[in-house]
Amino acid sequence: MPAGTGFGAALARALLLPRDDGVPVAFRRLDLPAPRTVSLEGRGYLVPAEGALRKLAREAFLELGRYLPRGRLEALLDARAAASSEGERLVLDALVANAVAAAETGLPLCQDTGVASIHAVRGERILSASEDGDEAELELGVADAWRAGGFRPSVVAPRNLSDEDGTGDNLPASVSLRPVPGDAYGFLFAAKGGGSSNKASLRQETRALLEPAAFDAFLRDLVDALGVAACPPYRIAVAVGGVSPEETLEAMKLAAAGALDALPAAGAGSGPVGALRLRDAEARILSLAAGSGWGAQFGGSRLALDARVVRLPRHAASVHVATGVSCAAHRRAFARVDRDGVFLEALERDPGAVLARAGSGGSFSAALALPRLELSGTPAELAARVRALRAGQLVSVSGPLVLARDAAHARLAALLSRGEALPEWALGAAILYAGPSEPGPDAPAGALGPTTSKRMDGYLEALMAAGASLLTLGKGERTEACRAACARHGGAYLAVPGGAAALFGSRCVESTETLAWPELGMEAVRRVVVRNLPALVAVDSKGADVYARNR
Repeated sequence: MPAGTGFGAALARALLLPRDDGVPVAFRRLDLPAPRTVSLEGRGYLVPAEGALRKLAREAFLELGRYLPRGRLEALLDARAAASSEGERLVLDALVANAVAAAETGLPLCQDTGVASIHAVRGERILSASEDGDEAELELGVADAWRAGGFRPSVVAPRNLSDEDGTGDNLPASVSLRPVPGDAYGFLFAAKGGGSSNKASLRQETRALLEPAAFDAFLRDLVDALGVAACPPYRIAVAVGGVSPEETLEAMKLAAAGALDALPAAGAGSGPVGALRLRDAEARILSLAAGSGWGAQFGGSRLALDARVVRLPRHAASVHVATGVSCAAHRRAFARVDRDGVFLEALERDPGAVLARAGSGGSFSAALALPRLELSGTPAELAARVRALRAGQLVSVSGPLVLARDAAHARLAALLSRGEALPEWALGAAILYAGPSEPGPDAPAGALGPTTSKRMDGYLEALMAAGASLLTLGKGERTEACRAACARHGGAYLAVPGGAAALFGSRCVESTETLAWPELGMEAVRRVVVRNLPALVAVDSKGADVYARNR
């Protein structure tokens, strides 16, 4: 095992002997050949079987896209039992039922199947079997997983500053291979969606931040500003220090995934010991999160399931600070390749059995008891129903919706800027900000869940003035622009639970069809008919906003 106090040594220990909050990670052996041993100049080396890393990456992303780690599922169950409001119970019930739906249907946990990220430490006595190198082989496995799993290809590549096209296979992946002593390969595979990635930040501070009062104020500001658009309950991660900004950001990402759980606690020894976990700061974050009012999306006390705060060595003149979250889906899996074979973390493939042992069901019926909001009928009838909504209500939505998100809104705005009429499908229709994953061969839809709504706020006033977007649905809080537009035009915004896309795609969608701009891929405009889709009236036609008290 690598020695040393630097971040690289800590990462090697974390990936070669991973622990999940103190508990060793359980692995299962894959049906792949063990590496063969070769001798070069009197030293033994391991050579993985040809294609083994590609198959490992494929299996890892197919698994983590559909199954939760056992600890994360149990934490969601505990949070559901302790929910402090009706809205919070509804969201947590949906997230638990979503784990069951993903396992049963094969749909991904979240429609945003994310960017593939691979962190690995490679023993210097491991040789590559691929002429193109291990990174290329791992990327082929990523592309295989996205094709085989019906995952949504979300990555776009530039043609120039403004124009982009989807890559189609979700490549490139983010791959980091770090050499270490030994003859084993340790991996962390993770998929990060746009909502949680967009919560990542890096800031440059001074030594003054490290004083307890200043750091506590920093944590309070962090929690207050988090919001719920990245699908809580979160793991909130903070990395303080680092000998470079890049190291600090990487440490935060790894801490959010649980890869640095085994770091020693502050005060565990004497003298400088390298990277540390600050468990008192983690407890403080959880206390602040419980009192923030954000809750698990619809208010309450469960903004966070847990927290990770790591403290790193630094240059005396620099205090880099990185913050971020892991969303409710928490998609990650550890893996290992050594002389005994190829091993992947044993994620929970039967969440229903875990729920049964806990005396808890995995069905989702709460939406059936909510007041019904019917979307069918004339635009005038829908407008009247929208005006009757009041902020804070929980409703069950049924009827036709138009799916349109960032790229479609940019095109609608371009039509208005040129003085052209909006397409008929945009007028008088309820708009859900969403881009589903690919449907199965016998399914009406793939995984379907909302995307972050505030990204569309810059378009809302002009669209409402033109007779579109009177009722919008998405996830998370919005800005003053939305409140003002709703009050001016008699519109409303409904928040839909984020992170329950397998559940909603399999239980709430009756039909789907493409309406316009199919060349946009996952951002094409679609018409879906939903049944019993749960939602919170977040902004009503008077401009009242349930999230405003948290800003």
